[in-house]
Amino acid sequence: MAGTWVQQIVWSKPHSIYQLTATHGARADVPRVPGYYAFVEGARAPNVDHCLYIGIAAGKGGLYQRLGSYLRTSVTEHKAAGMKHEGKLRLSFARIKGIEGTGAATKNTASNDRFVHVCWAPSPIDVTDSGGREMAYLLERALIDYYRPLYNTAAWDRDMDFDLEDTAF
Repeated sequence: MAGTWVQQIVWSKPHSIYQLTATHGARADVPRVPGYYAFVEGARAPNVDHCLYIGIAAGKGGLYQRLGSYLRTSVTEHKAAGMKHEGKLRLSFARIKGIEGTGAATKNTASNDRFVHVCWAPSPIDVTDSGGREMAYLLERALIDYYRPLYNTAAWDRDMDFDLEDTAF
């Protein structure tokens, strides 16, 4: 297999936030397994130029439960300003003001919700024990370092000691 393990992750097709929040039953497409998710600009797979946020869903409800916390039907500036999770706050403001943050809206708009998409991928490792969970978080960090998402607040490690080419799972 050519490329790094990060490049070989099979992401789901992109789903717009609008589709997942406005279409009855669409959220049922989100699997209830542990995995990774990526919010992206437009209907495309995650890549270095269009990735907004990378996260991990390692809890009992998996991707379904974790993504549900991002998929509120109505998001206002007031609600968004009170969010403690920085990534969720930034994504909420993208839904309100647009990716560039220049819009005049005070709550999420259908056009912004149609432009922001999410993709997901099941975890390639078992995260049910502490060793697996620790490795899953290291993989999340490697995804963040690879995709360099706009809204992840951790600084990218441009001089990683972790060699993605030599890591197999």
